[in-house]
Amino acid sequence: MKIRNVLFISLLALSIVSCDDDIFGPRSLEGTWRVTEESEAFGRQTFIVGIGYFAGDSSRVLIGNFSNLDLGVEVVANVQGLSLTIDQQTVRGRGGSYRISGSGTATSNLRRINWTYRIDGANYTAVFDKN
Repeated sequence: MKIRNVLFISLLALSIVSCDDDIFGPRSLEGTWRVTEESEAFGRQTFIVGIGYFAGDSSRVLIGNFSNLDLGVEVVANVQGLSLTIDQQTVRGRGGSYRISGSGTATSNLRRINWTYRIDGANYTAVFDKN
């Protein structure tokens, strides 16, 4: 009887962990987001980005139109729990190449991400709200 209980608890814990990946993993961030971004260079601007699944790596997402650089520009972000990290990367967009790095934190309901990042040495803050 004790072995049966241990087995049941183990299976229950395993199912909770696998559900956690669906709830808080990169796929839960997929969709269209409305962005309000602030920077010294451009002031406040509002635009749309898309967050998609990074094929072959469940710990990453692709963010399209990051910083309103262009619809074809995709930035890669690492996801761990509610934290997102953009390791330094260079992307080509509207007007040239841009070095980007930063971090963000999603709210527990996964409807908002608060960001701080740098583009070519300039500081930016942004709020992504899920549509």
